[in-house]
Amino acid sequence: MPLQPIRVAHLMQYFAVGGLERMVERLAVEARRYGVDSLVIGYLGDGPVRSALEAAGVRTVMLPIGPGLRLDRVAELRSILIRERIDVLHTHHLGPFLYGASAAFFSRTRLVHTEHSHEFYDKWRRRWVGASMSKVGRVVAVTPEIAEFRRQFPGDCRVIRNGVALPGEDPSLRVEGRRLLGAGPETFVVGCVARLAAEKDHATLLSAFGRLLDRVPDSLLACAGDGPLREELERSAVARGFESRVRWLGALDDMSAFYPAIDASVLSSVREGLPLSLLEAMSYGRPVVATDVGGVPELLSGDAGLLVPSGASDALADALVLIATNTSLGLSLGRAARVRVSEGYGIDQMVKEYVELYRNVGHGSVHPSQQPGAVPCD
Repeated sequence: MPLQPIRVAHLMQYFAVGGLERMVERLAVEARRYGVDSLVIGYLGDGPVRSALEAAGVRTVMLPIGPGLRLDRVAELRSILIRERIDVLHTHHLGPFLYGASAAFFSRTRLVHTEHSHEFYDKWRRRWVGASMSKVGRVVAVTPEIAEFRRQFPGDCRVIRNGVALPGEDPSLRVEGRRLLGAGPETFVVGCVARLAAEKDHATLLSAFGRLLDRVPDSLLACAGDGPLREELERSAVARGFESRVRWLGALDDMSAFYPAIDASVLSSVREGLPLSLLEAMSYGRPVVATDVGGVPELLSGDAGLLVPSGASDALADALVLIATNTSLGLSLGRAARVRVSEGYGIDQMVKEYVELYRNVGHGSVHPSQQPGAVPCD
């Protein structure tokens, strides 16, 4: 007997290009293989992720309501949940949970909530919201570190790690990517995929890159991402005198040539959950240097990458120099990184675990491997 399809609505703030948004995009698209019909809703900002979802056949809604705490947003969301006969509402981050929990209650819709980080619990009101999550829905953390943080709150918290696909190897993509970057065949290209915002600490990265240039002059820094600090960071590169060695690429819709073009991936964040950009770089077999925050230490354990303290530009520079001057080390780190992704952070595993949760919450306990056409779980 075929399983009944299940309708899931994802609620997030933005359709801009970011780790959370790309994770939702992939989950919504891939979950169709298991009989999940997804609708993705945003309410603060439109962006390229919405176009990508629509192009892949996933329906989207952009609520025409601006920022601020708005009760009419709850009413609009409730109407959508009822009209679309949604079985499970899946919220992402604290703000969407606030609206989603209320709309789910008034529409009698089951709720799943994913915590992608925990840096927002800086006020008692936010901690009160965090403590209420397990009372109204099923809570998921993307890393054990976030789940451990939530032990201060009542209720269960399941860990479902973010996942990415393993790309095939196409040497022409590296040639094309380096051509677009203006990188020579021997240039050491450092890639950073991150929003240009304070928590990503590009200031430390620029300082480290200056030290790298002193020791490896034929180096180039390629920064993919946009954000409020772009102009400030561009001025900083000019002031440091190496603006010609930095590429500010903005938000890229297609990363398929970026990762093959770089020789090392770097992330200098002061806080993180489980950064999708590192998973993507590792899936391409790129060596990674990242700060010791959030879920990064677990991700890079066992020689899958190099960890440095947050804010330590000297240590970051030393790690990059080590990879730039030791080809065998870079290759070894890249191979270990790709194995780490294939063994513990694959997109199939992430999708199957969420589908299992949706069906447990919405239609009873059914494992996704029972869905026609599904790949059996390990």
